[in-house]
Amino acid sequence: MSPVENAVPTDARSFGAFIRAHDRQLRGVAWAVVRDQNQTDDVMQAAYEKAFRGLSTFDGKSAMSTWLHSIVYRTALDYVRYEGRRRHEDVEELRNFSGGGDTVSGSGLGRAELEAVMEQLDPRDRAAMMLIAGWGYSYDEAADILGEARGTVASRIGRARRRMERWGQ
Repeated sequence: MSPVENAVPTDARSFGAFIRAHDRQLRGVAWAVVRDQNQTDDVMQAAYEKAFRGLSTFDGKSAMSTWLHSIVYRTALDYVRYEGRRRHEDVEELRNFSGGGDTVSGSGLGRAELEAVMEQLDPRDRAAMMLIAGWGYSYDEAADILGEARGTVASRIGRARRRMERWGQ
């Protein structure tokens, strides 16, 4: 881990460097929940403001990046719950977060099929899948980010995989 990824930001400048190092993955988490570029931008702004205001409350029990991921995730869920906005699918934006290409390795689904099945998932299941299958986080790390028990995350992944398998048949 680089010093920027490992250091706890203490001022606006170091906080800015920290979020720049993690922005792509954080946006991917927000996107997995809200599914719209403009809404992702709104979520990110709100989440970064919350995180900056809450820097003094960071207790170091988890990695700073885990703490920030959990703030982004909770802010995105709140956005979906309380704003009552309709989610929109934008294939080009999803490709920006997932690397592009027409097929998804290991899923047995083409990109368009995967996008369609991901849209059908509960936002919390979709976020868990993005963290574990998309970004390579462990179940324990995803549980910390999502604020859920490891078993709950495993259940979310199992549900999502079953849905994907049924879709592919």
